[in-house]
Amino acid sequence: MGNVRELLASRMGPTTVKFDTGRGGTPDLTTQDIAAALAYVQPGLGRELFEALWWTESAARRRDHLKAAIIALVAPEYTRQQQALGMARTELGIAKACMGWHGGNVTALQREEYRRAEMKLEATRALCWPNNTMEQLGVLARAVINEIGGAGCCNACDGKRTQPAEDGSGVVECEACGGVGVELMSGRARAVAIGADKSAYRRYWQPVYEWMLEKMREAESSAARDFSRALSRAA
Repeated sequence: MGNVRELLASRMGPTTVKFDTGRGGTPDLTTQDIAAALAYVQPGLGRELFEALWWTESAARRRDHLKAAIIALVAPEYTRQQQALGMARTELGIAKACMGWHGGNVTALQREEYRRAEMKLEATRALCWPNNTMEQLGVLARAVINEIGGAGCCNACDGKRTQPAEDGSGVVECEACGGVGVELMSGRARAVAIGADKSAYRRYWQPVYEWMLEKMREAESSAARDFSRALSRAA
């Protein structure tokens, strides 16, 4: 079904050209066909992103729906991380309280338990997103959406997501794009997009940015596949 994203952008945007007339042979899809096909796209983040990226009028009209869908994506993961961090802090506090309970001697087992809880807290904290992630969510989301919308095919694999294995045994995931088939922005470019310097991006924001990019790209791609299947049935 060709590039359905380009089809949606060209047919549903403002135009003075009449697209709903045939050109001989099988009639072209009409604007009504295209609009109807969107009804078969699963509601949710993917559909909101698909319309926001490729249907300008819809993007303006459904801005709040997109915002709500992105919050619904990120908030549960952020909450899970904060709960894990809180639990790790509690475990460390318990381990500390147990050391020398009632003035007794600190045992080797108690020291080991404290050290274990301390290491767990450090590891958990290292995996957590910044405390102000939700406050910066709008900035992060705009940057991720712009990256998805502006990405071209990966030059290394030409969008195929794989490349020949060096030993000639078959194909392997493309190293340049990580198997997504599109160009990836540099860390520096992403840092600029969210208003941070490169070191701050790598230290604090890279994990949440890449997590959002993966989830949002998957959702948008799924919506595009639903749309393509619906158009194939209408053709």
